[in-house]
Amino acid sequence: MEKVINVFWKICLFKLRPQDLPASSFLLLLSMLAYGLAGILVGLMSLPPGQAVISSVLDIALVGSMTQLLLWIKQMTPRFQQAFTALMGTGAILGFLALPIVFLQMQAGEQPAVLPSLMLLGLVMWSLGIVGHILRHTISAPFFVGVLLAVLYMYVSMSIMRSLFATAS
Repeated sequence: MEKVINVFWKICLFKLRPQDLPASSFLLLLSMLAYGLAGILVGLMSLPPGQAVISSVLDIALVGSMTQLLLWIKQMTPRFQQAFTALMGTGAILGFLALPIVFLQMQAGEQPAVLPSLMLLGLVMWSLGIVGHILRHTISAPFFVGVLLAVLYMYVSMSIMRSLFATAS
């Protein structure tokens, strides 16, 4: 398990690529479960439990659908498993790293929480870089194309989540 986490961590550090992961259904399932758990835990900070679970499952479905669509457009669908595994595994790591930061921000309440906000902004920027790194290697494109796609992923996801869960917070 430590070896797998290390591979995901090295992808987060831009040292490895999605194709460095084994094409494994079990690893994909494991990374989806970890991503889902991280999403639920972060979601519980601002959503009721049922909505946190729905939000996390929907997020997995959105990332998977957008990845599949991108690879279908580029006629590279065989790359889906490793790309989606990389997105889920690195996303899980970032989700677990976000937990204490989101907790600190929630504890601040109405008071300005500058440090947690800056830390979250840094985590979001890093996340965009990681997703861009994964997508660029997945579709054999320049890094800036991967980052633009990552921004598009984030925009679509946030728009859908905001429209579904806007009244929850």
